[in-house]
Amino acid sequence: MRAFTLPPANVGRFGTCGVGILQGPGEINVNAGLSKQIPLTERFRLQFEATFTNVLNHANFAPPALNVSNQSTFGVLTNTLPQGLGGNRTGQLALRLDF
Repeated sequence: MRAFTLPPANVGRFGTCGVGILQGPGEINVNAGLSKQIPLTERFRLQFEATFTNVLNHANFAPPALNVSNQSTFGVLTNTLPQGLGGNRTGQLALRLDF
């Protein structure tokens, strides 16, 4: 019996593979932020902030398809992670007045 074959009906397992043997691709995600406070008067202060996610813009792939009944897509990396979960680079700028 092979490790990744369709089992007979109602067996409750797939082949002879062990639990947790499949691993997805790794993730590289570097976030950064900068902040600058500018005093205007004794009472007023202006603050500028810039934050970025995935600064290196590294492509992080989603886990592969695990449907063993479709041998053409089983284990193939086809999608990248969505924005906010390690997807493409995003940035945010903010200007705040403190008084």
